[in-house]
Amino acid sequence: MKAEARKLYSPQREEIYKPSRNQFPQTQNRKSIRFHRLTLAILYLSLFVGSGIYLFSQNQMVSAKEHELANLKEEQKKLTKTKNNLNRQIKLLNDPDYIANYARDEYMFSKKGETIIIVPKSKEDFQNNNK
Repeated sequence: MKAEARKLYSPQREEIYKPSRNQFPQTQNRKSIRFHRLTLAILYLSLFVGSGIYLFSQNQMVSAKEHELANLKEEQKKLTKTKNNLNRQIKLLNDPDYIANYARDEYMFSKKGETIIIVPKSKEDFQNNNK
């Protein structure tokens, strides 16, 4: 029995049942680790580049909208001035004296006994009338 036990637990027997390097090659394991690392690096790089492109396009859209907003604010100021001028004209057109003066100036109406004389405003108008 002792002899059998010696055979079972002998150092030679342990060497026989140990897995050899060929059975579980570490190079295969290293290759898979390298492959996974490379895959993760490519994935992170593509995410970084994709997010950079997305942020750049969003930045361009925001700057275009800001430019459009500035243009619309300018237009709003112009329209406000026009509205104020039109409101002032409405108030003036309710005044009969203003209407009489406006008709005389623009449509050459005259009061009784007045004579209308047209005077050219510039030299070009004067030259065009003489031809």
